[in-house]
Amino acid sequence: MLQHHQYQRLIKIAKVSVLLLTTVFIFYKLVYRYKINSLFYEFSESDHTASLFYLVFALLLVFFNWGIESYKWQRLILKYEKLSFKSAFKAVLSGVSLSIITPNQIGDFAGRVIHLQVLNKIKGSLVTVIGHTAQVLVTCFFGLFAVWHLLLRSDAGILAVHKININTGLVNFDAGYGHYFIPVFFIFLSLLAVWLYLNLQYVYIYLRRFHWVIKFEKYIEVFGAYKSKELSIILFISFLRYLVFLLQYYLLLLFFDVHIQFLTAISCIVATFCIQSMVPSFFLLEIGLRGASALWFFGMFSTHTSGILMAAYSLWIINMMMPALLGMWFIYKVRS
Repeated sequence: MLQHHQYQRLIKIAKVSVLLLTTVFIFYKLVYRYKINSLFYEFSESDHTASLFYLVFALLLVFFNWGIESYKWQRLILKYEKLSFKSAFKAVLSGVSLSIITPNQIGDFAGRVIHLQVLNKIKGSLVTVIGHTAQVLVTCFFGLFAVWHLLLRSDAGILAVHKININTGLVNFDAGYGHYFIPVFFIFLSLLAVWLYLNLQYVYIYLRRFHWVIKFEKYIEVFGAYKSKELSIILFISFLRYLVFLLQYYLLLLFFDVHIQFLTAISCIVATFCIQSMVPSFFLLEIGLRGASALWFFGMFSTHTSGILMAAYSLWIINMMMPALLGMWFIYKVRS
């Protein structure tokens, strides 16, 4: 009995420690590492009352963003465990809290599965992988074309397609071929990835042929549990959430006076999301990556550096930091 009491006490101390360390770490990185306070001060010197609507709308969309993600995770988990939307929402925000202090957001898996009562935690994490993969596919599908489109418009010589000349010894891709080969390759790669995702059950059946896979079959069988129609719905839900992200980013650009033609701005946003999803992140270095990648693309069309950085950082603050603070409370309230 005493050991159980000590265990409960240690768990409580660990929860409080995570809560405090995460909070301190967030504000330390934001204020001292990325100087967000000085950017906000520079921005506050001018009157932005007229554009306040954009910020308010972007803030309200946070509920749609994480609401959609919670619904997506709930649909995936329901195959194994009855989970209410409220519980799914708490689990998702708990995952956000742990994701921002762990490499490549791996804490997201732990944060979610601690709310599960029936499903094995490892299988729960793998189910989460299925949901994450759908989001990455959507991001990269549109992002690859956006990146290529922007490189075509770039004045950076070696990046412009009309400068590309690749001699493999067998085929010489000059400007004429370059215009067609890379987009076609992107289309093929994207369609292949989507097909593999929609046919996970067949991929699982194929992998079962290998002896080393059988050892983990009780866990990875989750990849064979979802049919193409179910995964199509997950992809569509991920696409809806992606649209919310795009709208939020564009609204923040308008609020911070970064005025770029609409389609160009969307291309830059899509390309930025793509780069962020592909580059591994470690701890809160992710927010620095957001600023750097945003400047790289938006900098082609605007010299308003502080506005570009503020839009990128603000998107992270309202979509990650604010939900993470709430998620820490949910983690604290989880029964040990």
